[in-house]
Amino acid sequence: MSWFKDNPFLAGLTVITLIAAGALSYMIFQSASTYAAASESYTAAVAKLHSLQNKVPFPSQENLKAMQANIEGYSARIAALQGQLSSMEIPLDEKITPQQFQDGLRTAVNDLRKSADANGVKVPENFYFGFDQYQTQVPTDQAAPALYRQFRVIQSLVSRLVDFKVASVDAVVRPPIAEESAARAPAQPNKPEAAAAFIRMPFSVSFTADPAKLRVAYNSLLAPEQFLIVRSVSLQNSSPQAPPKVTQDAATNSAANLFAPVADAKDGEKKSLQVILGRELLKVTLNLEMLDFPEPQVAKK
Repeated sequence: MSWFKDNPFLAGLTVITLIAAGALSYMIFQSASTYAAASESYTAAVAKLHSLQNKVPFPSQENLKAMQANIEGYSARIAALQGQLSSMEIPLDEKITPQQFQDGLRTAVNDLRKSADANGVKVPENFYFGFDQYQTQVPTDQAAPALYRQFRVIQSLVSRLVDFKVASVDAVVRPPIAEESAARAPAQPNKPEAAAAFIRMPFSVSFTADPAKLRVAYNSLLAPEQFLIVRSVSLQNSSPQAPPKVTQDAATNSAANLFAPVADAKDGEKKSLQVILGRELLKVTLNLEMLDFPEPQVAKK
């Protein structure tokens, strides 16, 4: 302590030097920390810039305009496809009331029976185009328009079968559509759902016809007003047993009779060939899907 008292100037200078050295060390430490942070930030910025520069397309104003032009062209093509698909389906008439649907269904049933009688086509006693529950009850307001559209498709198909004079129209099986199921389901909280690109409405039509009329009926499905998909076709022959086998002698005699002159017949005797194939009928079940293409939802900007 005596040295500090004997050399006050040097003592003060030493203290000031120590304080200055400590402050300088602190400033150097702070500067180093700031430099490290700035260096890391710079490195990250350079890496991000390189990442953007390597992207295709590079996010420039020119590429932005090109991207917007592509999006507009894509939207135009989607709209054109939507218009083409819409032209391939019966439009949904939102004004159809439940009573109008039921009245139209009853009228169509009566008209079909008259046409079937005129063309010699058998129809089940309680045939109602697959809408049996609506003989005595009306649908909901929500389901009526969609039901009416599906009814028009099934009616058109069954009416063509009658016009082709098939042997019989056997059945139409139609699972409930979404609007019917929604009417029976309990109310649920509103939840956002992704819009479906298309809605499937399956049904099946069963009828009996000879092979020629089956070909005509099947080909008529290619040009309806409604977009239909054939999911499967079930065929059952009305004559499942194979033709009876004959002995060699009987086959030889049949061949001889086949080429014998018709003039050899005596006393009005008529010779005719026994038809083995072509008289059978086919019981057919067409499993079809009617597709509905909803209007696409445009995202709000």
